[in-house]
Amino acid sequence: MRPFQEFVAVVACTFALSAGVAADVVMTSDGSTIVGKVEQIAGGKLVIVTGIAGRLEIDSSKVIGMSTDGSVHVALTSGDTLVGPVEGSAQGTTVKSRVGDILIPPSEIAMLWQEGTENPQIAMVRQEAKELVEAAKPKWSKKLEGGLTRTEGNTDTLQGHGRLDVKRATKSDMLHMYLAGRYAEQNNLRTTNEYLGGIRYQNTVTEKWYSYARNEIEFDEFEGIDLRATAAAGAGYYWLKKSDHELKTGLGVGFRHESYDSGRTENDAVLDLGLDYRVDIAPWVQFTQSTVYSPDFLEFENYRLTLDSGLLIPFKNDQWALKFGIRNKYNSRPQRGLDRLDNTYYTSIVYSIK
Repeated sequence: MRPFQEFVAVVACTFALSAGVAADVVMTSDGSTIVGKVEQIAGGKLVIVTGIAGRLEIDSSKVIGMSTDGSVHVALTSGDTLVGPVEGSAQGTTVKSRVGDILIPPSEIAMLWQEGTENPQIAMVRQEAKELVEAAKPKWSKKLEGGLTRTEGNTDTLQGHGRLDVKRATKSDMLHMYLAGRYAEQNNLRTTNEYLGGIRYQNTVTEKWYSYARNEIEFDEFEGIDLRATAAAGAGYYWLKKSDHELKTGLGVGFRHESYDSGRTENDAVLDLGLDYRVDIAPWVQFTQSTVYSPDFLEFENYRLTLDSGLLIPFKNDQWALKFGIRNKYNSRPQRGLDRLDNTYYTSIVYSIK
């Protein structure tokens, strides 16, 4: 330590003591002298709280000396631990321990913490364990969305749709359950009556690969379907996996049962191909797109294709959002008299339940 730095350190300590306040002094290799309260040395950083600059972190390799006004724990690189006040001098740092004054170079101080406080290493391990436990806890999310349109006059119409999504996610798996429905009347005559529900389980295999199983049931009065049930399982891959940009695909096999109001039933083994895409275009708008393609295993000309695309615009209150979307359902072999393609354009208010 240079004589001038030592002189400044001594003056700083003397002033702090004469003022009757607790003060530690840290001297650095660039000639700076910092007065405050040393909290700890851990992880290669010295933390000191000052009255003017607040809480500072300094690279401990830059510290050439220090003095404390109270007793501290000093853990050395050798594995020994000393307890007592620390004094800095031109010759090095002295710990005034119960077994006598011990002179040590600052470079040999592995950790330092105030007496009466917890060892920083133990505190760090405890915090890491707490974070691991917290990360392992399942995160639940619930969203409710819906829209309603009513007109009166030359034509009386009523149109409504709703959906409830419930998700349970951990670092290793995800469970998604949903219920949805559409209903419409024109001049007191029903024109749409459709309900859908499903459950999907996804298990993480590696950072990019996952396995999944899903089950979905559907009722559609005007498509003539009393029950359409699909069960499938397979594997998927994340092509993109970021917090604001995600793309994943899945491939599996499944079984589809269809019961029609005419009394006809169909049972088919099917392929299950899916694509899900999500991107935050801006802080105020998110685009999502989901595709499910399920052809008959033995007859690829017989298939179902569903696409759902939407723009989600959150309000200032993050619990509320506005959603614009289009849902396309294509049935390559519909009931007689029905179109193959069914398009639904919708606007919804989305509420995240907390």
